[in-house]
Amino acid sequence: MAVKTNSEINGNKYYRVRRVIGHAADGSPILKNFYGKGMNEANEKADKYIQDLKLGLQTSKGVITISSLFSKWLFNNKKNSIKRSTFESYEGLYRNYIETDIISNRPINELKSVHIQQYYERLKKKNAVHSKKKVSSKRIKAIHKLLHLFFVYAEKEGYILRNPCNNVTIPKEEISADEVLKNKMKFDYFTKEEIQIILKEFEGSSYKDIVVFALATGMRQGEILGLQWSDLDFKNRTISVLHNLTNSADFDEKHKRTYSLRISTPKSHNSIRTIPMNDTVYNMLINKERTNTMVFPSKQNTYICNKNLLKVWQRKLKNANIRYRKFHDLRHTFATLMLANGCDLITLKELMGHSSIKITEIYLEAIPENKSDSIKKMDFIIN
Repeated sequence: MAVKTNSEINGNKYYRVRRVIGHAADGSPILKNFYGKGMNEANEKADKYIQDLKLGLQTSKGVITISSLFSKWLFNNKKNSIKRSTFESYEGLYRNYIETDIISNRPINELKSVHIQQYYERLKKKNAVHSKKKVSSKRIKAIHKLLHLFFVYAEKEGYILRNPCNNVTIPKEEISADEVLKNKMKFDYFTKEEIQIILKEFEGSSYKDIVVFALATGMRQGEILGLQWSDLDFKNRTISVLHNLTNSADFDEKHKRTYSLRISTPKSHNSIRTIPMNDTVYNMLINKERTNTMVFPSKQNTYICNKNLLKVWQRKLKNANIRYRKFHDLRHTFATLMLANGCDLITLKELMGHSSIKITEIYLEAIPENKSDSIKKMDFIIN
């Protein structure tokens, strides 16, 4: 029995089937031909291609996917309208969590809320599979925010009819009661005794002023390293937090990353604030040599790289036989000591540059005597 065919190419006969493999931006179907020696073989090839396309193993010219559109949107549309640090965060989320998933190669006009939900569930499962690279609910929420922005753009441009991120629920983490209690203390800090040891270890070091300044002001590392002389008002004894030094990424035409130190504005509007100088800070700065616009320059009169500060910080703590904690924990130490010495939460919130009093309240966990004293006062009321 002769095999049925319906097309001929270069004298050879084939059976051809035509399938819709996606849709163009105007909604018109994108068609592709599949050939086989017979109808069954042609259909098998078509089925396999479409299955591979859904799994991200195939891409098709004219099919608009997340991977084919996202970078163009991010680098051409968003880059110049958001902060550099925000752009770098978006690029990292896409590169590490979206581009690597099969969802990035699905035609975006075929994406439904269920596909986004399944994608978030896959991310959540990586918690158990990849213990060194957990994908927390907080991280998934950040990915969701980014995808939602992308699909808002895609909807406005007519690539999709509706945003598939709508009606999606962020998976919640299952946290035990013990973990809840542990997470309440989301920071670490140094004791008064450890502070004295650290300051002694930094004696004679060009970095000592930075450590003292961090302990006395609670400013972030980038805010300290980016501090300018013009930010200081010695007459009124105030420090204006207006600058932040970051190690930011630059991207070339091929989106390859290189990093460089750059002054920017603080991380948020709340971070822009005024901090009074105490006598320690005032006496340190009023007598400090001014070699350029920076208050804390390197020996080469350039910005101090955060990596160099980290190396010195690690070495000094090790030499002093003190358990390692981050340089940022000097900021937490400032906050806990302020509360321990009677500072109220509202004032501390303003000094720290927090956006909400809820963030400042976490430091109450480091002052257990406050709870004990409050509970003991009930004795006088009840008795």
